Amino acid sequence: MNSLENFLEIVIHTLPVFLMVGVGYLIRQLKVITDESEKSIVRLVVNVLYPCFILTRIPGNQSLQQLSVVFSALTAGFVLTLSGLLVSRMVGGAFKIQKTDGLNTFSVSTALQNYGFIPIPLITALFPDVADQTLGVLFVHNLGLELAMWTVCIVLLSGTAKGALKRLINGPTIAIIAGLLLNFTDFHHWIPSFAQKAAHDLGNCTIPISLLLVGATLGSVISSHKIQISPKVIVGSLLVRFAIMPLAFIAVADILTGSQELQRVLVIEAAMPAAIFPIVLAKHYGGKPNVAVQVCLATSLVSLVLTPAWLLLGLRLLGLAY
Repeated sequence: MNSLENFLEIVIHTLPVFLMVGVGYLIRQLKVITDESEKSIVRLVVNVLYPCFILTRIPGNQSLQQLSVVFSALTAGFVLTLSGLLVSRMVGGAFKIQKTDGLNTFSVSTALQNYGFIPIPLITALFPDVADQTLGVLFVHNLGLELAMWTVCIVLLSGTAKGALKRLINGPTIAIIAGLLLNFTDFHHWIPSFAQKAAHDLGNCTIPISLLLVGATLGSVISSHKIQISPKVIVGSLLVRFAIMPLAFIAVADILTGSQELQRVLVIEAAMPAAIFPIVLAKHYGGKPNVAVQVCLATSLVSLVLTPAWLLLGLRLLGLAY
């Protein structure tokens, strides 16, 4: 298969993801999802569906029965997020984005890629034979990322460390820790089959509902914000998100040869656009939401082409089959 055929194959795998996001955007514009229902769906996903999804992918996961893999995934998520913050800060300074212009918001929103709801279906599509094992490693990686997000990123936005660690106590974090304990102790074998089936069925709702939610949130953001275009914010975020950080993720994946699952996770994360959640963080912690909106929209639009391109390049460089 030549490079063009490989690229088109990966595009085909990514299209359903972007299509579901687009449907979410459309139904938000048609008010099928309203402001109030959006908040309820977020609570449903974060507190019920996503934890169930995690708890059916970590217990019994052979890839996570080695402490070295757990430690590497956790550390990679934390260190790469801090590296993204540092790189974003440097790029923002080079582009002369001042603190009054939202340099801190630029740094946070550019450093945080879409680390969950889009990577999950991509992993399922690209690696169907090892999807569950790879997803388990993804969740541990994301725990490291969230540790950096709820501490360093929040301090950068708000200027205070008050309550940072408390915010780490949430449904997905508890589910990841509980899942790892069940995995290491083999206690998951004691869970009744009917409970496992219920959790599995609820967890399987996570991907489509979450992708609709991503699109709906984008629609809400675009409708409620008067977007002021700043070329230096847009160009700077694209430089970080689709040039510098993908190389950093792939370089780390090349070093961490002990787990192909972790390598797959890092390649997927390398290709992701900026996350939507920093817009919410900027609203609540004294940042500049308009800056976060620009970063999110610019990288999301470009990701239609560059995400498949980086996926193909990363998988080829590391010799990972899909």
